[in-house]
Amino acid sequence: CSECKEWNTITEVRLGVSSPGGPARFTGYAGAAGSRVQTLAEIATTEIPRFTSGFKELDRVLGGGVVPGSAILIGGNPGAGKSTLLLQTMCGLAERMKTLYVTGEESLQQVAMRASRLGLPTDKLRMLSETSVEQ
Repeated sequence: CSECKEWNTITEVRLGVSSPGGPARFTGYAGAAGSRVQTLAEIATTEIPRFTSGFKELDRVLGGGVVPGSAILIGGNPGAGKSTLLLQTMCGLAERMKTLYVTGEESLQQVAMRASRLGLPTDKLRMLSETSVEQ
């Protein structure tokens, strides 16, 4: 437990979530709503507006761009370029929208040095280094 610093003291508590004034228009992951079991055939498919990442190939892999509210996991071997791709993408997005890059592995200085080495615009991308999940 991060509060009492003891082991085996955390218990699961399920809380009911209600929205003032009725159900929220979008809830859950990437706008998912409801909690009943359905078949794929029962689920209405509507085109979700996406925005470009700034990289054509990444947008192609993501099905046409980034879905607002989605979480994207990029995996690969160490040194494959995951952090570089993310930094380039985030710097591009920061030119068009508010953007926050949170790093838990690299120092802010390491990220800034990479951005400088790549010649990326650095005046709009907000940065935070944090290793505590509770924060």
